[in-house]
Amino acid sequence: SQPTLTEYYNRYETRRSDRSPATISNYKRTIPKFTAFAADHNVTYPAELTTDLVDDYVDSLQKQYGADATIALHIRAWLRWLHKRKSFDERVYRLLDKDELGLSPKARDEAFPKREAAAVLGTLREQRYGSHVHALLEFLWNAGLRIGEVRALDITDVDLTNNDLLVRHRPDEGTRIKNGDGDDTTNGDGERDIMLHPRVCNALATYIQLNRHEVSDEAGRDPLFTTTRGRPARSTLRRWVYEATSCRWTDPELAGQTCDGSCDPDSDVCSCSYYPHAIRRGAIVNHLSNNLRPDKAAERFDVSPDVIRKHYDPRSKARRKNDRSKAVKNAWEDL
Repeated sequence: SQPTLTEYYNRYETRRSDRSPATISNYKRTIPKFTAFAADHNVTYPAELTTDLVDDYVDSLQKQYGADATIALHIRAWLRWLHKRKSFDERVYRLLDKDELGLSPKARDEAFPKREAAAVLGTLREQRYGSHVHALLEFLWNAGLRIGEVRALDITDVDLTNNDLLVRHRPDEGTRIKNGDGDDTTNGDGERDIMLHPRVCNALATYIQLNRHEVSDEAGRDPLFTTTRGRPARSTLRRWVYEATSCRWTDPELAGQTCDGSCDPDSDVCSCSYYPHAIRRGAIVNHLSNNLRPDKAAERFDVSPDVIRKHYDPRSKARRKNDRSKAVKNAWEDL
């Protein structure tokens, strides 16, 4: 007999068993919900799929999750795979195109403002000092790392006594960083040594002592940030950032958002929340606003000087002129 939607999903998951744990987790989180919804509407087999069914499902997603598009996009990938094997209208999965849906994740992608950072960190320091969400946000706001770089860190990469951090590319041991190192085929060298604020090191020390799970990853390494299973997935770290910047720890009015507190930051994305990249952007802007030279910022954050000038440097043209005037005068020769 013809396989059911659920049986095709099981085959899809088996064929993709080599994917990352985070990706497999996303499959399990999203596709079975769609097959269950279809079953509730008496749709069991691929040939019974219709655009009306998908439209109804999108409506249900928007009621439950607001503008979180990621769920719909995982289902789209599966339906596209399924379409190659069974005949149904191509429009069924085309309806789940991000542009077609007009959806975008709730978490905001603008730079995390200093005013909000101060408010959120102040609350976390008072109420959750040394927790995973506090230590991570404190760390990101100062170090400005990409989330993949945070995931790649081992506990030995941090020297809390000397406030030093090492960012290293270890593809043979299960962790990669953007731009790799100077010896591989990537364009650039993402490896670097970073100085941390003593306040960050104090928060990390408390986290390590009280809340870090003493576990190793599959390569036998000891991650800096951990879950009960070892090194956290990128999606887990993103969720921690969403929680740290949610209405639970900030004032929605300060965040310029509306949230009645009925969201569950542990499982959903609050309208107040920020992407990890927004924390990185805010950290870079904050350093530049406090007179870190753009060329030095480029080294610290592994960003090209052109990108710093174009996307991050908050100074006006007059301010930039004044800041470089002394250096210019020192470069003049007496004729």
